[in-house]
Amino acid sequence: MSAEARGLVPEIRRGKIYKDVYAKRSPGRPALGEARLERARAVDGVLEFDGSGARDRAFGDGVFLLEIPSGLDVSAGDAFARQFYEGPAKAPYGRFRDIGSDRFGDPLLGFHQRINQIEQFLLERRFWATAYPPEIAALGESLTRLSREVLCSVLSAVGIPEQDRRRATGGCSECAGSYHLTFNHYRPAQADIGLSSHKDDGFLTILRTTAPGLEVSREDHWETVPADPDCFIVNFGLSMEILTADSRMPVAAIMHRVARQQDDRSSFGHFSSSGCLPGEDEGIYRYATGSGLERVCGSRELIDENDYEIYAGTDAPDGPDTATVPGSSDEHPTVKGAGR
Repeated sequence: MSAEARGLVPEIRRGKIYKDVYAKRSPGRPALGEARLERARAVDGVLEFDGSGARDRAFGDGVFLLEIPSGLDVSAGDAFARQFYEGPAKAPYGRFRDIGSDRFGDPLLGFHQRINQIEQFLLERRFWATAYPPEIAALGESLTRLSREVLCSVLSAVGIPEQDRRRATGGCSECAGSYHLTFNHYRPAQADIGLSSHKDDGFLTILRTTAPGLEVSREDHWETVPADPDCFIVNFGLSMEILTADSRMPVAAIMHRVARQQDDRSSFGHFSSSGCLPGEDEGIYRYATGSGLERVCGSRELIDENDYEIYAGTDAPDGPDTATVPGSSDEHPTVKGAGR
């Protein structure tokens, strides 16, 4: 298990979440090799890993490969990811470039060109059925069910009692959390990194990519993640790291980034987070064996503070915690998990 998995729970306050890893976040630190990630499959709702100790290593790293289930068709998602940014002349999905946040009443959602190289189309689950084409909405629901299987398998392994799981995960253990389906395109014409280094705020992310670009920080160096067309990349986020920090098997939140892309690159991802619909906030919890659940912060608080750091850049803050930094969420809409 990596040392990061057994570190202290991050302080959910602006400028503090990454206080011990700012040196690692420097974009000047190159990837030094290829990541050899553990590989698993979902069998009857349980994660099965290859080889002895593979599960513990995957949880300690905070990332692993998950074989795409045989009945889950990702072809529509691949096509959407390749087309959504092209404009209405590119049928059938290019029209989504013209659908912005005003349609959803949320600055987070719809089409956006972000800082770094990424442009994105992102929707929360409550809009999937009405805004996405049926095949994309169905893909989102399939990924939500798969996410639940992975999550519940992890909760069982780390020893969180079944009766505590719904509250511990803000509904995700019952497919009732907050979910986002995002499609990403990286623009090689932009002279910038693909995506700044960060940890996701949620419990877990399921990523589909067929091209290299994703890099992860394990131990004390960055590694490139090879693209495997037969597998999703699953990574854990801050909500999982906080929840399991005092459990019998802490799960790490992996820090990751996307290297500068020289060619067009597309991907899509599914994010599972504690419920935080408008007017509702399920909260973020830590579980300690023997004493149960303790509320750490609000779900929206974690999202907002983490997003600030993602888009504030990779340097340690040298002013007050509340200082405005170019590219931060004080100047741009909040960005959920960005992309990979």
